[in-house]
Amino acid sequence: MSFETTKIVRLLKELDNLDFADIIDMLETGDGDVLFFSADSGLIFRSLPGTCFIAVTGNDRESLYEHIIPSGLYSVHDDETADYMRRKLGFEGDEPCYLYVFTEDSIEDSPCDIRPLDESFIPIVLQHYDAGEEYIRERISSGNLFGAFIPESCLAGFAGFHSEGAMGMLEVMPEYRRHGIGEALERFLIKEALKRGHVPYCNVYISNEKSIRLQTKLGLKRGSRFSHWIRKSDLPEECTK
Repeated sequence: MSFETTKIVRLLKELDNLDFADIIDMLETGDGDVLFFSADSGLIFRSLPGTCFIAVTGNDRESLYEHIIPSGLYSVHDDETADYMRRKLGFEGDEPCYLYVFTEDSIEDSPCDIRPLDESFIPIVLQHYDAGEEYIRERISSGNLFGAFIPESCLAGFAGFHSEGAMGMLEVMPEYRRHGIGEALERFLIKEALKRGHVPYCNVYISNEKSIRLQTKLGLKRGSRFSHWIRKSDLPEECTK
């Protein structure tokens, strides 16, 4: 990491290692660019896929606002800034998310047969998960979408990593629910993220009680700030549900 990046990471960790875990992970792995930073104001970071992340680190929000690109997809880790972007810049978005972070060094193996999906599974994924075909195809081709299989090679569920690195896209087929498939898939993702040298984390809508229970069961810790996924254009929604 450059001296500037090291300084930003140190500040974010001092402020809240959980709330900014996603941004810290991308900074440490070099998966994006810093568009603006001032310790008295905040950070605007653009991930390699193009999503911008905002962290407020000081009281001078006006300087931060001046550097916001008024279009695209944003993950805003500050209620006041997200409200400003909605009211003044015309951004739109759904309910806020909690950021859940796995802070341990290891997790028990998943008992299921879980392996990467290939493009033959695109139709069934699109039947059960609301995303564009191009996005799902890219996630599969890059080795970031995995399926849980039961005997006779039936797909019982799937999950993967979003383009920014968050765990998500977790879906279990109706006939296989309540059998631990979702937990097995997330255990696999946590282990895979650790193996890749990343911090395992996910965004969960605050109303998604089922996912909240799963994160708690697996020992993930919840940040104190909301993560607001807002957009201005026809970009596809990629926030974990």
